[in-house]
Amino acid sequence: MRFIVEEAVTRNILSRDLEVLEPKVVCNLSGPATVEFTLKYLNPTAMEIDWKAYGQIIHVEETFNGVRKIIASAITEPAELDEATGDLKIKAIGFSGYAKGIPWLDNWNPVIVDPFEVVERIWDHIQSYPNGNLDVTVSPTDSGTFLLPGFGFDGTELVIEFFAYFVRAVDFRDCADEINKLARDMPFDYLEQSAWNVGRTQIDKTLALGYPKLGVQRTELAFRLGENVMSAKPKAEAEIQWVSDVITRGWFPGRVYSSTFTNADPKRFRRVIREEDAKINSRERAAIWAKRHLTRRQVPNYWETITIDAHHPSAPMGTWELGDEIFIQGYMPWIGKVEAWHRIMSYTYDANTGQCELTLKHEGAFNYDPLEFES
Repeated sequence: MRFIVEEAVTRNILSRDLEVLEPKVVCNLSGPATVEFTLKYLNPTAMEIDWKAYGQIIHVEETFNGVRKIIASAITEPAELDEATGDLKIKAIGFSGYAKGIPWLDNWNPVIVDPFEVVERIWDHIQSYPNGNLDVTVSPTDSGTFLLPGFGFDGTELVIEFFAYFVRAVDFRDCADEINKLARDMPFDYLEQSAWNVGRTQIDKTLALGYPKLGVQRTELAFRLGENVMSAKPKAEAEIQWVSDVITRGWFPGRVYSSTFTNADPKRFRRVIREEDAKINSRERAAIWAKRHLTRRQVPNYWETITIDAHHPSAPMGTWELGDEIFIQGYMPWIGKVEAWHRIMSYTYDANTGQCELTLKHEGAFNYDPLEFES
């Protein structure tokens, strides 16, 4: 891996090949990446850099099939100094995490609005400040769906039910929380993407959005235990409480909305769980959330994590991406042979060993049914 250091505000490239020790890179779907490494004391490639929190952007570049690709772009956080050796431990968080802690100081109440437009508006606000412009582009800005009248997801304040979205500067709503709650409720995915410009003078950053999800089904790749999958951790049923009925209830000032969804297993006793969610403010949202809660609990056996050979020809790194569906085959103790589609939620790449750990979820654990309102 190659570590590139860019000055935060000026975007000047300070180092194109920083020498690091113990690098660790974790990339996440709908969440910021994390980058960690250690700088040896008196490292000539790092001594001239004035390391500060939020002072640099670390870009991690890897070569796949002869093509260079930026796999993570992260903003530096407070560094840790080893007093005994003088070594410096650098930690950085993906650029989408910059929105956390930034208040949305805007007054806005559109009647019908595209959810991607909301994300774009939030990032426009974040980057409207001179020292807050990360040059992040939100793409696309059109999801093909809308937040309709009656939809709102912040039940902590009085939201006039007619409005699709209601934002007040005095509420100091957290920008990252707004994006994450909206992504959860619609639903949609987002992904950090970075790439060199044509002249390789700077690295452009994009927050890629996908409704109802990102990723494709990788039918051309193979993930088999004993072949390119070196180890696998099954998802234990004990961590997934069995229920057959979900009752979801939400409340809004002066109103209560509820819905029940049932999908019983004929070979199990009936179990009921009640979900309370203050953010539910319509019958439609109560119904869809009841179904989603049940869907995420009733999934077949699958692998929670797998460790693969990142350069194996069956599925080399660079041929798959976060959000993709991959087909995994192998023998699971006490269960037998399991062949199932899994979705890649995050991965941790170790360049020293050539191994990559993938965190997964069974595709059946997702419910991408959109909210539907009566005409």
